[in-house]
Parts: sequence; structure tokens; C-alpha cells
Amino acid sequence: MNDAVVEPLLESIRAFARRHVRPLEIDQQHSIPREVLWGLAELGLFGATLPREWGGAGLSALQTIRVVTALAEVDRSVATTVGLHLGLGTRGLVAWGTRAQQERWLPPLASGEAIAAFATTEPNAGSDLSALQCLAQPAPDGTLQLFGTKLYVTNGGFASLLTVTASTPGMGGAERGTSLLLIDPKTPGVARQREERKLGLRGSSTTAFIFDQVAVPNDAVLGEPGQGASYLAHVLSWGRLLLSAGCVGTARAALDAALAHVHHRRQFHRALVQQEVVQRALARAGAIAYGMEALVRTAAAAEHDWDLLSRLTTSAKVFCSEGAFELADLSLQLHGGSGFIEDTGIALLMRDARVTRIFEGANDVLLTHAGVLELTQPAAVPTDASLSGLWSAVALRRNVLQCEAKGVRALNRRAAQHALGRAVIWRDAATAATSLARTPLERAAAALLCDEALNVAMAPDLPAVPTHLIVAALLEGVFP
Repeated sequence: MNDAVVEPLLESIRAFARRHVRPLEIDQQHSIPREVLWGLAELGLFGATLPREWGGAGLSALQTIRVVTALAEVDRSVATTVGLHLGLGTRGLVAWGTRAQQERWLPPLASGEAIAAFATTEPNAGSDLSALQCLAQPAPDGTLQLFGTKLYVTNGGFASLLTVTASTPGMGGAERGTSLLLIDPKTPGVARQREERKLGLRGSSTTAFIFDQVAVPNDAVLGEPGQGASYLAHVLSWGRLLLSAGCVGTARAALDAALAHVHHRRQFHRALVQQEVVQRALARAGAIAYGMEALVRTAAAAEHDWDLLSRLTTSAKVFCSEGAFELADLSLQLHGGSGFIEDTGIALLMRDARVTRIFEGANDVLLTHAGVLELTQPAAVPTDASLSGLWSAVALRRNVLQCEAKGVRALNRRAAQHALGRAVIWRDAATAATSLARTPLERAAAALLCDEALNVAMAPDLPAVPTHLIVAALLEGVFP
């Protein structure tokens, strides 16, 4: 992927990171030094996806994923700060903002003078966005009044702009409408809470916000009032795309560290890399890392096809977040005792990767969503004959589920949907890897992924055991 624009930028990012980014210090201090954020701004990273008209670089999705991946190879907190700003934080404003909204906000956001955040999660609404309780209702003076609480807002501690998802019943003719609101955190009634203490990503800022009778002018509504749910789907697609790109960076860092270690570490009179078990583990890790990169690239290439982008970023988010954690865990295992020591940085990779399986949609929820989507809107079958067996296996699982549940009742079989979703996600990763493979090594990795994806597709559902009895026994303390 040679790119005359991005290649020099990536070199600048790597040079800057070598001089100024200290991941263990960032982790210990629970913050990114201000001079690092200034340096990222000087590189133009906060404007990477923003339109040139407003001072941004106007990079495509394919270009931007490379920027976020490069940052994540060095430090995931830094990559999360930039990626959240470029994805969830600003995507809605770029896609649906009025000229006045863009003129006010995009220049400082592009320069890094202002940083954006996105506020959706609530105490009783995480992956279930239908449970939103944050409410914006008309006030006598013609404005809106915003009430509610938002949790886990990345970049919240220093954000100058919040895009807030709020319930706006009746607005735009939608009885149960949702709207996206552009909120300045300095507005009276907005209370920014303390920084959260976290397992990983300690350098990134995570806070809650309380909104108490916040006066929101009508010109702060993003796009059409009441249509926020449809907008949210696209914004989340961008968020999942850039999160997945960060996972690729984590996987690369973990795999590089593992390869370096197994070449010089000797056990039983020979290097670890000469052990067959280690070789097999590394081969699988390399295939997963390649599949992650291929799936993210394939998703980014669908930037302008919003339905396909949504489908592929769902697969990418699950596959890449699970892959990054698996590779970080493998790297720690191969490092032995030294991997468990924080000074090596391997434990940090693992801690930082863990949350990616939770935020931007918990993976189990997304797996079920992928299964439902495949049931109701099956993906288009590729023309590559080498993939026909894999795609047929997934189609067979889908058809069996539909037949066993007699059509519409398949939508009530959550465990089966979950299993179908996992088959779909592995299929998508193997398909992307096969489609992009050019070298013998890439083709070998793609073949390994296809074999594993086929195993996933052919795996039986969970046996029909009385799980509710086991759960009840656990709750009652019958089992130790």
C-alpha cells in the first residue's frame, strides 16, 4: 500500500514516537504528557480525517487506518486518544454538520487546539442503545433542556466538544426519536467527573458527565432531529474501524516482541524458535495478524458503502479485538516470567488490549448481531471459487438454524445466532485475507485462516443441557 501522502507521515510518526513517547511512563502517570499531544497536533494527526477546507488532511479511511495502526504499535493510549477523536468524536460533525457547525468546530479540531469526545454509554445503557435515558426536551424559551448521565467518555477529561446521544421524543416526528447533540463541556449544567481508574489504557482519559438542565440551542442538533439512531450506526462504524486498526498495531507489537524473544531465548539447549510447539503457535499468530490487517483494509475500502462498512466493521471489531488480546497473551506466555514483569512492556500490551473486547459494542452482543444480520440479510457470495466451501458451510449453518426454528422464530435463538455470528466473522476474515493475499507467505496465512474458519462454521452448537439449573445452583452457592 504505497502512498505518497501517508508514507512520509508514518515515518514522522515513528520518529516522533522514538523520541517522545514512553509507554510505561504514560501508563504509570495515567496521562499522556501535554508535549506529546502538542507534538501529535503539530504532525497534523488530529485533522487526519477532517476536510481540507477546514484545515484537515482529508485522508481516506484506508490512509487513516495506517496512521492509527502506527500509533498503536508504540502506545495504545495515544492511538486511542487520536483514533477516538478521528472516529466517534468528529465523524458525525463531518457527515451531517451544518456549515455553521463545521465553521465553528472543525478548524480547532483539525489543529488539535480542541479535541473531541463521544458520549453514549449510560448507567443502564451500554451495548443496548435502545435503553438510553439521557433526555433532551423542549424548554419554554425554544431551546432544549438536557438531563442525564454519560459514562466512560474517552477523551472526556480534556475534550472541548462532546457529541451526545440523547432521547428526543417527538422531535422530527419520531415518537421515540434519538438525536445527536453538539455540547460544549463549559456550558452551565455540564459537570465533568473525575478520571476513572482502569486496568489498561491508563494514559487515555475516561470520565463521566452529568447533564443537569443544560440549555441546548436548536442549532446544536446534528443533522435531522430525531434521526440520531440512523446516524449513530455510521458513526459507530467509523469508531469500530479505527479501534480495529489500533488492534492491528497491538498485534504487530506483540508478535514482533515475541519473535525477537524466541530467537535469542534458549531452553533445553536450543533457541525457543526451534521448538515445534513454538513454531506452530507463531504460525497461527502470524496468520491471525495477517487476517486482522486484511479485514481492516477490506472494511476501510468500503468507506463509501455505508451498509457494507457497518457489516465489515462489526466483523473487524470482534476478530481484531480478540486477535490482539490472543497475540498479547501468546507473547507474554513465550516471554515466560519476564513477560509478567511490567518493565518488559508485554503486560502493558495485554492490559491495554483487554477493553477492546468490551467497548464500541461488547463482542458477545456484536456476535449475536452478526448472526441476526446473516439470517435476515445474507452477505453477497464472492466469486472466488477457492472460498466456496467456506461460504457454503456458513450458509448451511444459517439454513439449518432457519429450518429448525421455522423461520421467524430463529430470531429468538440467541445462542444459535451467536454461533452463526462467530462463523460469519471468521468467514469474513478468511475471505479478506484470501482476497488480498499476493505473496506465498500471505497465501499460506490465508489458507490457515480458511481452515480454521471452516472448523468454526462446522462446529456443533452447544449441547442442550439444562444450563438454567446450573446457573441457579451457582447463584445459590451449591457449587464451590
